[in-house]
Parts: sequence; structure tokens; C-alpha cells
Amino acid sequence: MNAPDTAEALEPLPWHTDQWQRLTARRQAGNLPHALLIAGPAGVGKTRFAQRLANALVCTHDDPAARPCGACQACHLAHTGAHPDLFWVTPEEPGRPIRIDAIRDLIERAALTTQASGERVFVIAPADALNRAAANALLKTLEEPTEASRMLLVSSAPHRLPATILSRCQRVSFRPVPPEQGREWLAARGVEGDLDAALAASGGAPLAALAMLEEAGLARLEQRLDDLAALASRRADPLQTAAAWAEDSMPALLADLRRVAADLVRLGAGGEGPRLYLPGRTSDLQKTADHINLQKLFHFLDEVNRLERQLVNNLNPQMLTEKLVNDWLSLTRPEKR
Repeated sequence: MNAPDTAEALEPLPWHTDQWQRLTARRQAGNLPHALLIAGPAGVGKTRFAQRLANALVCTHDDPAARPCGACQACHLAHTGAHPDLFWVTPEEPGRPIRIDAIRDLIERAALTTQASGERVFVIAPADALNRAAANALLKTLEEPTEASRMLLVSSAPHRLPATILSRCQRVSFRPVPPEQGREWLAARGVEGDLDAALAASGGAPLAALAMLEEAGLARLEQRLDDLAALASRRADPLQTAAAWAEDSMPALLADLRRVAADLVRLGAGGEGPRLYLPGRTSDLQKTADHINLQKLFHFLDEVNRLERQLVNNLNPQMLTEKLVNDWLSLTRPEKR
């Protein structure tokens, strides 16, 4: 239950300003909700926002508006993950569920007297990784919160959370970042590459765009499109494609396929190019979309989304990729006339 690596956690991100100011005003007025759901697209810095807010809640600086100051002993302990009143609840491994034992530990700690700050803060990230038992256990704490406890739930997929949990949290929403603001932030960091393409491919999420540029994510995403187009036209060997996909990270593979499928659906439904994840490949996307039934495209996109949700169940990569390839071959099979 330690904080993640947060070397830049206290650096305010420019697109967080409005949300931060609203919560700061509520914090200073003494009416900050006991449970917040920090929700929005992956890659806009929600976990960093939660880290900064959690640090502010335990900071001891004399001026509340200056919290987190980053200089006091409380901030130092929070930054190193050693603050006695600040706890992180995260999966044991990335992509795995948060289990009930972690929430039982949270419940026990929430009932104890605070040791330093007067508030005990719990950050659950990502909250949509809670398995059913863990979510049910957390619900009672949300329904009957202790006076000194604060819960910060972070999620890129809040629709996966039970309605009972959603109804007991006040939402702090983040949206895709305007391209100009994202481009300015990336340029200020000295990032090189096609910034506009990376921002489009990330869906307007600058931190995700940064990762794409650093990890050749753009080239990988375009390769997914090429793979699907080659399979659709029967120019690629299905077994070889499935084997190649199985060598990749399954979360990255499914995220890429979801983006390409979403572009195909948008174009198949008559959408506009500039809103695509791959606007520079509109012509190639359109050629593929023109030969596929729109309803079948929707079904494929739904299946990719379903498999993303099922990744916590430790799916077999080879079986998963073979299924995806077979599903794609089925929906791109030429119709008999």
C-alpha cells in the first residue's frame, strides 16, 4: 500500500487547474467530500492529481493554499510513501485485480486514530480493478465513513464500478486535453517526434502521448492497422499474425486494436477524419471499413472491450490472439452473392 514512483507528482499539470482550484476552495471551506472519484481518460494524469491531493491533505504548511508545500516533514514522508496517515491500495501486479484482503486492511486502518495529520487518506488506483468481493467490502466504508478518513478513487473506466460505489462518491472529471495545450506541454519537455499524431493516437491524453513517443507506440499502432488490413484481404498468414501478437503486451495489443476498431466504426458510420486515432491513415482505414458490415465492426469492438475487462483473469495470450484473429477473419469474410 505504498505510493507509486512519483518523482514528478507535485508538478501541476496545466489541464488540472480548474479541478484543483475547485477542490482547494472546498478543502479550505472544510466541506471536501469524504469520497472522491477521480475519473477520465487514461493518460491525463489522474493518479498524479490524486497523489498531489493526498499530499495536500496531510501537508502541515501554515498556509492551506500552499499545500502541498513539498518541504515539510509530512510532504517528505508522503513523497517517500512512509507517511503514517497516507495509504495506497493498488493491484499486487499491473493488470491484476485488487482483492478483498487489501480492502479489509483499509477498513482496519480507517478505524484507527490518525497519527500525524488529523486525516487519514486512502488512494485506490485503479478503482476499477476492485474485484466484486473487494468492491462490496469497500461499500460499507463508503456508506459509513469514519470522520477522519478520506477516500480517493482513481479510474479510467468508472463504468466498470458498481453503481452503489459511484453513487457514494463525488466525481472529479477530466476530459481529453485540447491539442494545443497537449502540444505545448510536450514541446516544453523537449519531446521530439510527431506530437500531433501522438496526441491523436492517445485520444488527447498527453501522458499517454509521451509514452507512445518514447516507446514507439505510434509505429506499433499503425502496424496493427496494417495487420488487420492484410488479414482482411487474406494477404497475411493468420497463425503467424496471432503468434506475433501473442509476443506483445496484452493490454497494449487490446488498446491498439480498440483504437483501430473505433476508427473503422467511426468511418463506417460516416464520421470525420480529424477525430480519429489515426487521422494520417484515413484513406487506408476507409478502404478497410468500406468492405465490412458496420454491425459486425461494432461486435468486434465490443469483443475487444470485453477482453480488456477480462485481462485481470490472466487470459492465455496465444488463445486470446488466435480468437481475435479468427473473429476478424470471420467478420471480413466476403459475403456470398
